[in-house]
Amino acid sequence: MLADKFFSYWCDVVEERNDDIERAWCDNKAYSHLIIHSQNSIVKGVAEKLGLNCYNGDYYYIDSVFYDNDDYIKDFPEQCFLTGIRIAFEHENSFKSGLFQEVAHLLLINCDLKVVVSYPPDELSEAQELDYLHGIISASKVAEEISNNKSFLFIMGHAVPYKWVAWQYNKSGWIKISNK
Repeated sequence: MLADKFFSYWCDVVEERNDDIERAWCDNKAYSHLIIHSQNSIVKGVAEKLGLNCYNGDYYYIDSVFYDNDDYIKDFPEQCFLTGIRIAFEHENSFKSGLFQEVAHLLLINCDLKVVVSYPPDELSEAQELDYLHGIISASKVAEEISNNKSFLFIMGHAVPYKWVAWQYNKSGWIKISNK
């Protein structure tokens, strides 16, 4: 299961980089740089563990995309052009900024796994937002496929207590994924 592997490797890389995470946690710009945009980003570490490549420079407005060597068009080495995306990744520091936009965007993307990472202020807000987002996904014409393929993953980062929680879309409700 790709979603299970992704979450497991996410937790591994975050644990390996815990000191960096703690230093950047309250600085949104530095934190986003660490998660997505740096050469040594968290997403690149996850991609490496998955045996995939990662383009982390906003690929058609997707924060990061993971791809296989066969997906890369080698004719234009100065830019990244792909024929396929394995994982589409969106990161949103601000939980209250409209996560539905990230979800709606990912519903348009044809890939093996869609991942959103965000940071709810508490578990009640997390549950309410998941219910709302479940309705959006369920109303889409790809909902059945996403449910059958277990191809939508929501990762929530909590500050107090510090923990990562993952939820996988299922048509009957979100399924919590355990970390190891």
